[in-house]
Amino acid sequence: HGQPRKKTSNTRAPESPPSTMTEADKSFDKLQFALPVDENNKATEVRILNFSRPHMRAFHFNWVAFFFSFFAWFAIAPLVPYLRVSLDLCDNGNWDVLTDPRQCICSNACKRTLQNGNILNVVGAVAMRLVMGTWVENAGPRFSMAFIVIAFALPVAGIGLVTNAAGYIAARFFIGGIGSSFVVCQFWSSVMFSPNVVGAANATVGGWGNLGGGVTQIVMSQVGAGLAASVGYNNGWRYANLVPACFLVLIGVGLMLFSDDVPEGKFKELYASGQRKKQSYSALIMASGKDPRVWALCFIYGGCFGTEVAMNQQLAPYFFGYFGLSVTNAGWAAAGFGLMNLFARSLGGLISDYMSSRLGHRARHWVLFFTQTMAGLMLLTFSRMKSDNFAGAMVVLLCFSFSVQMAEGATFAIVPYVGKILKALGPVAGIVGAGGNIGAALWGVIYREVSTSDPDPRAPFLVHGFAVLATCLLVPFVHYPSLGSMFFPATETDEKPDVQPAVKMQASAVDEDAPAADVARSA
Repeated sequence: HGQPRKKTSNTRAPESPPSTMTEADKSFDKLQFALPVDENNKATEVRILNFSRPHMRAFHFNWVAFFFSFFAWFAIAPLVPYLRVSLDLCDNGNWDVLTDPRQCICSNACKRTLQNGNILNVVGAVAMRLVMGTWVENAGPRFSMAFIVIAFALPVAGIGLVTNAAGYIAARFFIGGIGSSFVVCQFWSSVMFSPNVVGAANATVGGWGNLGGGVTQIVMSQVGAGLAASVGYNNGWRYANLVPACFLVLIGVGLMLFSDDVPEGKFKELYASGQRKKQSYSALIMASGKDPRVWALCFIYGGCFGTEVAMNQQLAPYFFGYFGLSVTNAGWAAAGFGLMNLFARSLGGLISDYMSSRLGHRARHWVLFFTQTMAGLMLLTFSRMKSDNFAGAMVVLLCFSFSVQMAEGATFAIVPYVGKILKALGPVAGIVGAGGNIGAALWGVIYREVSTSDPDPRAPFLVHGFAVLATCLLVPFVHYPSLGSMFFPATETDEKPDVQPAVKMQASAVDEDAPAADVARSA
């Protein structure tokens, strides 16, 4: 951009690699990196088209694994019109009587079963996210991510075997555990990238991963319709779930073989060489669990990510029923919400990084407050759109999605700094990440109760919108003396975690001196 590039060395003083390393694992020299790094070996740039180890290889495996996790997590949503008939939830019979999914009369009992499945689906993720937040600190992100995607491929494939409401709800609960991949996703990115780009890096891997929730609406509706035409309505949706399960296994094996936990290598070898030591689980949990500000971030994240999860569950059936779209067209319409993750969440992180480089860390809190407030207002507007104004509803939905996902990126642009202060990045990410699922469970209760008591199908969205606005009131209470908050400046000056310049997502070196505080250190 016409500015002189700072000379940045990618090397450190020579040292002998651990004797436990094998030749197969030396695919990159641990003293040489393809990207410029800070004193903690964390990359100071994010080069999207670079796939080298360790930083960008981990970046790409990270978002791809999270993408397929999200894809599988919500793969069943666009298939609901078929499965509710197969499971005999309709008032007027199953496929022995009905010949088209639109013939189903889904009254309150049917709606409650489907909504209970949605609620248990996200409850299953809450416990796993809390556990994974601590586990990843010692097991490492590579093994943790591989374990999640391979283990939870089983219930993803197994949901095709259910024959009744109880089996469906149980399967949804176990599938929900795959949502814990988000905690690993954010931890992995935080230990690979330096403070000046960690907001953008976290937001990008999270956003591109969340994109799976939109893509699955399109792909699974098409796969389900295609299989229904060839093997029948009763079996088509059952076979369709094998598709995401296979992808999960493949990506799990790939990342175990070809990626690294941290810039220095794999946790197993670092433990063997004495370069890394395991941490106390109880100490990690106490450091984060007793801090009320972490729980404030938890519920704030429930207002944005929890809302996205709820939308991934609700939109396809809503478009099918309220707007009268076909199964495949409803999938396309619902996908519009998730597809905004292609850039919206990244933009939230980038703006947070940029504003903090100009105005200090407090600006991150203002970015979060503004984007989350806009999300609540857009949801209220969406809840007032009538069935004869589909085009208007889609415009509002896209604006709503844009705001929600920017708020998600802005939230996790703050989390690494809190994790650094408490020396518990994994547990902090786990608690805040679990907040997304706690929020989604609460919103699921709203949709269940309101949809069965109010004949207007738009009513749950209205209540949900006001609830999202309420979560914005928690943002000013997230205050740390070394960081400040919305209305109060930092009062401790020994730490200056946010005075480094924002670095662009493409390859450009930092052009001014700045401290590179280790805001996301795992040990």
